[in-house]
Amino acid sequence: MKHMKYNISYYLGAIFAVPITLIVGFISTTYFAFDQWLDWLIMLGGYIGAYIPIQLTTSKQYLNEAGLSRREFKYIRKHLNEARPKIKTLMSQYTKVRSIKDFKSVIEINRIARIIYKTVQKQPNKFFKVDSFFFTHLDNTVNLVDHYMTLVRMPHKNQEEMAQLQAARLTLEELKRTLQADLRALNSEDFQAMSVEVDLAKINQPKIQEKVTPQLETEELVKVPVIKKRQEERIFDNEQRFN
Repeated sequence: MKHMKYNISYYLGAIFAVPITLIVGFISTTYFAFDQWLDWLIMLGGYIGAYIPIQLTTSKQYLNEAGLSRREFKYIRKHLNEARPKIKTLMSQYTKVRSIKDFKSVIEINRIARIIYKTVQKQPNKFFKVDSFFFTHLDNTVNLVDHYMTLVRMPHKNQEEMAQLQAARLTLEELKRTLQADLRALNSEDFQAMSVEVDLAKINQPKIQEKVTPQLETEELVKVPVIKKRQEERIFDNEQRFN
């Protein structure tokens, strides 16, 4: 996961900073007559002085690959962190389902929401294609599913309440279509890239066939005399047996 590459920069910074800190501490305590508190302060400065440049350098490499600035990445990560508990809340609605129709609807909504979340987590640069999902669509879906699943289980509902639940069910279907539109927007560039690859393959196909056809014809020309010769040898052997 690309998102993990950024997190690895923190570990790399710590891994390389620790031995540098120990070396600085060894030099400070061995060759200089500083007080102990000053030695610790120097070691802390050595750690920070080594950690920050290493972490910034390794994380910058990841951000360049993703095509994002550090500010944009932090902004995206903030919204991903806010969306994580909402996705978990949406998944917990399975326990409240009381009908097969509602179960299928909740499954589909959960599946789309998790795909969008995980795709943006792996490819943060796609966040801005589906920012409305993180700003409004996910919140609306989670809140409506939670209220609907709670109220649909209540006993002794009157006609008006049943009508409101039906309206909520129809709204959930609309929200599901909205999430599907978000998913299409998320994958639009990938489908375009695949379409280009298919077109290129079709263009190159005649050239490949032109190369393969002469080779096949040559092989056939070689096979025919060989087969004919084998047939003549079999006929000759049969004649010898009869004689």
